[in-house]
Amino acid sequence: MNRKRGEKLYAQVFRQIRSYIIQRNLQPGDLLPTEQALVEMLGVSRNVLREAIKSMEIMGMVSAQAGRGTVLKDFNLDFVFQNVIFAAIGDEDPTIADMLEIRKRLELSFMRRAFATLQEEDIARLRAIMQEIKAQWELRRLFHADDRAFHMTIFSRVGNRTLTSLMEAIWDVDANFKTEEKFKHLDDTIVKHENIVRALEARNEEAFEAAMMAHFASGKYTRLDDSFAEY
Repeated sequence: MNRKRGEKLYAQVFRQIRSYIIQRNLQPGDLLPTEQALVEMLGVSRNVLREAIKSMEIMGMVSAQAGRGTVLKDFNLDFVFQNVIFAAIGDEDPTIADMLEIRKRLELSFMRRAFATLQEEDIARLRAIMQEIKAQWELRRLFHADDRAFHMTIFSRVGNRTLTSLMEAIWDVDANFKTEEKFKHLDDTIVKHENIVRALEARNEEAFEAAMMAHFASGKYTRLDDSFAEY
């Protein structure tokens, strides 16, 4: 095996198994070779192999099933993005600002596809979420979970799982970030979200794009000031 300098042996085995999966075009539900077969094929101990398989389990790539063996799962990037982002940012404001800028650019880049794919039931759901946001704000409560559901619903039919995973991870980062600062600007946030819903209800793409642009035009999504306005 070609081993990278300083790389742990189980990580090398992880890469070898991943290559095996790709080369043979294995699909979710397919079985990996038995433990004995992998030990012989890769020339490693059972302990090292088990470390590699455990890493793949933790990342959601495979599942050890009693009586069957190690089965490939329908892998997605949720775990990867969440852990990479949390490991990278700590509590550093500039890096969190980077994440928010990425979310802004993702939403604005995909907004036309979102508009084209949204169904009437999705727009009705957005209106219902909007009503819940207003109800929460009447009680002067933060509505992060509803805000998140609002935006994820807009992009729910885009059909890009990587986009969904990355956006979910960024929302996790934003959950407890500068909550006191955000609180000062939530009246404006509601207005911006209401404009988005109205544009969708009217099926007015131009108005929808304008409302989305206005949502991200200032505040925490820019680097021009120290405001953490939601809009």
